Amino acid sequence: MKLVALCVLAACGTSSPGGADGSGLGTPENPVPQGADKGPYQVQTSVDLTVEAVLPPQAELVVQTLRDFSQNPAHTLIDLAGQEGVPAVATLYDALPSQLTDKLEGWINGEISKVKVNGVPLTTWAGDFAGVADTAFSQFTVDSTLAIDGSAATSTHTLTMLDFTPTGVLNVKIPITGLASDILTQHPTISVAEGGALGVGDQGFGLLFGEYAWNAVNAACTAQFGGDIRTTLGHAVNCAGIAHTIANKCVLGVCVGHEQLVDDMCEGGLDAIVNVMHDRFAQLNLEALHYNSGAARLVDDDGDGVADRIVDGTWDAQLNLGLGLRHTPATFAGTR
Repeated sequence: MKLVALCVLAACGTSSPGGADGSGLGTPENPVPQGADKGPYQVQTSVDLTVEAVLPPQAELVVQTLRDFSQNPAHTLIDLAGQEGVPAVATLYDALPSQLTDKLEGWINGEISKVKVNGVPLTTWAGDFAGVADTAFSQFTVDSTLAIDGSAATSTHTLTMLDFTPTGVLNVKIPITGLASDILTQHPTISVAEGGALGVGDQGFGLLFGEYAWNAVNAACTAQFGGDIRTTLGHAVNCAGIAHTIANKCVLGVCVGHEQLVDDMCEGGLDAIVNVMHDRFAQLNLEALHYNSGAARLVDDDGDGVADRIVDGTWDAQLNLGLGLRHTPATFAGTR
């Protein structure tokens, strides 16, 4: 099921600075936004998908494959390799008698139990890293640029960066590069009233959030272990070494052999684990649906009548995450 969600930000614009329209705006007490000709505001929108449990149950399945691997790596490898159509699985099982195939998973698990990643057992690492990956769908900040066209009371708002550091687990920022289907720019109408009260009209963005989250998780893995998830698993498991050991396992004088098939099955299983995870991340792309309205306050720090900051921003936002429309907490702020 395609996940439809809102991934978004702030935008505003108003009458010309200085109160030229007779509104009385453009003073330290009643500031107006900086015009687009002076440069954009740097805006941050904070989204918390945990406050009202807006993520659907499907989100819990995103890292289930890695958790399965942490509990029974051999079964996960072989089962997913078979599901992905890796030829070596059927060929190997057809070639071996049942007294060997019945012991194959146990032998592979025995070898994997010896493997460590930075001193941590591989199965423990897989379970722990599944938890790290899961946090990508909890809290994040969207950075954007906001250029205001005061005369038209509109703005040009463009997404630039996804910041996953609010999770406290993923210390990663991913530039928004504009993947296919991304909708990165909007032009919402705005209003400014006494005291710098800012009103923001409808806007919606589309963002392949699942792909960016996948990139963030792999970046976190690379920063900590020197390679992405597939590379880390491959180096740790060492399929060639496991295949050599398993090929020499015997029962009542009958040995496994078929070293290359075991190696191919192992490598195919690791590919399948990563491919399934990636596919599940991609199913959780966040596509903007609707900001009903937004409200914030303009602050003039240097007394020139032009707002230096946008503060106390809140959105009346609704997201459809596969379970119907739900309110989603989102706040925003900006600086010149």
